[in-house]
Amino acid sequence: MKFKELIEYLNRIYPKSLSMPGDIDGVDVCADYNTEIDGVLIAVDITLDAVDYAKLHGFNCILSHHAMIYTPLNKLDANSGICAKKAAMLAKADICAASFHTRLDGVKGGVNDCLMAVLGIKKTDVLFDGNNLPMGRICQLEHEISVEKFAADTDAALKKFFKDTFDFEIKGCVKFTQGADKIKKLAAVAGGGMSFIDYAALAGADTFLTGEAKFYDILAARENYGINVITAGHFETEATVLPEIKAAVSAEFPEMRTAYFIGGYGGLI
Repeated sequence: MKFKELIEYLNRIYPKSLSMPGDIDGVDVCADYNTEIDGVLIAVDITLDAVDYAKLHGFNCILSHHAMIYTPLNKLDANSGICAKKAAMLAKADICAASFHTRLDGVKGGVNDCLMAVLGIKKTDVLFDGNNLPMGRICQLEHEISVEKFAADTDAALKKFFKDTFDFEIKGCVKFTQGADKIKKLAAVAGGGMSFIDYAALAGADTFLTGEAKFYDILAARENYGINVITAGHFETEATVLPEIKAAVSAEFPEMRTAYFIGGYGGLI
């Protein structure tokens, strides 16, 4: 499999048309699109540790959720910043890298569907943003539940997912701010999704689940809408999509060696 074949396939199943305006995703580093891929490493972020792991274990392609380069590089100087340093390391080692950010949030079977599946929620509708992009998910719960109980269940479900899938232990990271008495209608946007809370409220959600939120944004949500806000960790909510990426690569290229990279976040998780 050549890198260009992998990218063409991923662009078909995760189309760029689903990316938010201004989102920089797709190919991060590629010295040669005809590079034969020997192994694909799958991660939320392309960290220095992920690059070192790929070099050590013979993975010459890294696929991530977050883009490694968010702003254009003026020069490829390893001393000019961490993004330039990682790009230079990858190019020097002939490692290709690509990311699928907001398009992977919105696509069917992507980040938000994977998060809902981990929580045991099967029937959901799409939560659209102001550009009519399908960024989140919304659902009517079968039974009303307290925000405290739902937060505890979310924490337990994420811990079980990480242990069962990656043999990795995460800390308890779920917090909530109560606005409504019970959860009846839940909206979810994994990662840093607070910019979508207005759309969730307009769609009738009484509870908004995301990865992280600023204090004043949570306060505004409660005072403007009386909505519950549950945060369950930026990394923790988005890592739920990694098995989907792995399965997608294996479905098209069954002989390809794939692996997850979860470590390298230190005290962040």
